Amino acid sequence: MSDLKAELRRRFLARRDLVTPRESHEAAASIARRGVALVTGIAREAGFDTPSVVSVYWPIRSELNTRPLIDALAVEGYRVTLPVMHKVRHPLVFRAFTPGDDLVKGPFGLSEPSENNPAYEPDIVFLPLAAFDRRGFRLGYGAGIYDATLSALRAKKPVIAIGVAYSCQEADHVPIEPHDERLDFVMTEHETIELSAIGAGARTNSDAAL
Repeated sequence: MSDLKAELRRRFLARRDLVTPRESHEAAASIARRGVALVTGIAREAGFDTPSVVSVYWPIRSELNTRPLIDALAVEGYRVTLPVMHKVRHPLVFRAFTPGDDLVKGPFGLSEPSENNPAYEPDIVFLPLAAFDRRGFRLGYGAGIYDATLSALRAKKPVIAIGVAYSCQEADHVPIEPHDERLDFVMTEHETIELSAIGAGARTNSDAAL
């Protein structure tokens, strides 16, 4: 299983690396516009308190750029958090972030909010991935961090997981293991894919403009 996952990870990350700067820019703008509408629909359908706490990853390497989404969510009044990593295969901590805040290098070299920023448990999590399929499963980077995080959060309350990826990262079938957590949505530059029961109620018309 691990060898198969490693090969698929290598293949789909190589595809992602081929995305051009223009395609990347257009995708980031599309995700920002549609992401805010999706969060608003989810919050309304699920009855989350306002403002909802939304976690968004800070992009590295060739990940789809979520910084415009972070800016857009903050403008709309959502409490935005960024993930902070402490240990492999251990749940993330989510610390408040406001656009313009300084980020620090964490122990694993990632850009993260300072420990002085308060921690919150998110209602909605936008997360990166190497590959995804339409059953709602994702192939991560191999550390198991988001699976551990979603499992811990979902044991306490409903949490909506939204994978963010380019359409070239879609697989026919992602190999899964018992600990793998399912996504509720996947957002690509072209569409928002609904993968759970809540998706029907949270559906937006934003994709129609693309």
